[in-house]
Amino acid sequence: MIKAYRNLSIKLKIFFIIALIMVLIITLAFSSLYYAYSIYDKQLYDKSHRLLNLSSSSIDMELKKLESMSLSIISDTVIQQSLKELLVDDSEYSGYIIRKRITDRLWAHISTSERYVQSVHLVDTKERVSKYGGSVELVGEKYKRISEMAAAGKGSASWLYPDRSDPMLILVRQVRTYEPLTLEPIGFLILRINIERIVEDYAGIASENSDVIVKSGQSVVYPFRNLSPEIAQTAQPLNQADGYEIKDLNGEAVFLSQKKSSYTGWTYYNVVPYNHIFEKIVWLKNTLIIVFTATVVIVIIIGMLFARSLTKPIRLLITQMKEVQYGDLDNMGVSLHGAVIQQMDEVGLLQRTFRLMIARINTLIKENYANQLIIKETEFKALQAQINPHFLYNSLDSIHWLAKKNDQGQISSMVVSLGYLLRSSISLKRNVITIAEELEIVQHYITIQKYRFQHRLDFHMDVEERYMNVLIPKLTLQPLLENAIQYGLEPQIEPCTIRIYAQESGDRLAIIVEDQGPGMDEQYLRKVLSGEVETRGSGIGLKNIQDRMRLAFGESYGMQLESTVGSGTKVMVMLPLTQEVQAG
Repeated sequence: MIKAYRNLSIKLKIFFIIALIMVLIITLAFSSLYYAYSIYDKQLYDKSHRLLNLSSSSIDMELKKLESMSLSIISDTVIQQSLKELLVDDSEYSGYIIRKRITDRLWAHISTSERYVQSVHLVDTKERVSKYGGSVELVGEKYKRISEMAAAGKGSASWLYPDRSDPMLILVRQVRTYEPLTLEPIGFLILRINIERIVEDYAGIASENSDVIVKSGQSVVYPFRNLSPEIAQTAQPLNQADGYEIKDLNGEAVFLSQKKSSYTGWTYYNVVPYNHIFEKIVWLKNTLIIVFTATVVIVIIIGMLFARSLTKPIRLLITQMKEVQYGDLDNMGVSLHGAVIQQMDEVGLLQRTFRLMIARINTLIKENYANQLIIKETEFKALQAQINPHFLYNSLDSIHWLAKKNDQGQISSMVVSLGYLLRSSISLKRNVITIAEELEIVQHYITIQKYRFQHRLDFHMDVEERYMNVLIPKLTLQPLLENAIQYGLEPQIEPCTIRIYAQESGDRLAIIVEDQGPGMDEQYLRKVLSGEVETRGSGIGLKNIQDRMRLAFGESYGMQLESTVGSGTKVMVMLPLTQEVQAG
């Protein structure tokens, strides 16, 4: 029977489908009443559960944002440093300045969520409070509970629910030191959150009219002030984690559904009077009768038109597919550009997509063949261009030992320095090195340049030993020294003094490359700083060095350039000083 049906024409298949639909409609008419009541229950569940899903997900998302914001606060570098300073110096003036700084940072963090954060309190180890927002005082037994929750959480977020003394939801989090990572407690953070405003925004119902209830176990999270004891008692966990039941509330049937949050562990309840949805079921019954009757008429008409419109384009599509079956893609392109039935239903789109697919396949076959030729040619050129750096190192090493054997000290020294510079420029293992390592690169570079310029190059380096472990981007000083030689030494005949020295300024270290060359005027200096002047040859430009400095240490670090015509040029590289160097 199935085989016979498959061999029928599309028109006969449509007629059989119409007959089957008629049978189904008659069957559906007898079962519509039962179906209507099943829809009734499902309507109740869907309405309540969709509301809970939407509300709980939105509320959880906002609470996650607030928890993430609390993490940003306790890990804030300024707040961390300020709390550490309070451990050392909590005098009246210093303490005021530090807490003012903390308050400003607290405002900066909560400004984006000010609508929901009622106040923020930061308590240091001496139980002094820096706060922004509402003026409620957290004292007595409640303060003790908050302090214990913060200590027990060990840096994680803990929640304290609304009570009669404070209707706000409270997030508590212990502050621990991150730099260095000792995790020593240095205070705790308190966020007072207006949970009513959050629920009103995302559930769309004011708390006095809300049918949404949020509980944590038996503790009411929302609405704390407007929830009657009867409703609170009705909202109890159901047998299923996400389910619904019909319960009795003061002689009235209510529909109770619940949704448990995987994030907070809270249970969201929706309490809806049962008779509010009944009128929709009556409307659904009448609609079903009208729809069933109209469907019989419409299906017959549409079925006939559909069978007629479907047959012709399908036959054309089959003809085109047979051409593809025999692999005649080139001739297929001719038929693709022939007359086409302009039809934009599923069959028409299928035919159009098939035409585009064949054209695309034809194009891709040709492109793929060309690309394969290009790839092979590129691979061949890449193999030709490969050179093993170790071959260069070994060759330079051989030259070095040959020079030493023939008592050619200058050649030996230059080859050693050249080999070191080659290794330093090719090595990509580290982008940031110590000043000691950078100065070693400079020494090797100067060794080569000394042989070139002899007495004309008067080089001095004065960097104290205690600065040698300060970090600097690799190949920062050598390009600056190269610029000093190229633009300061080469244009003049007389000897040129070039110095590298260090100056400490607060929490920064300035490594200065200074030359006594011809210098630059103010207009040319501005072009150099803006990167408008191109470097000669293939060297590393000042803008490149500036960008690498800021990428490594931040926007506040980089280079400063001073130059006067006839008085030379001074380039200052500003680096962050470590605490150990500052203490030394």
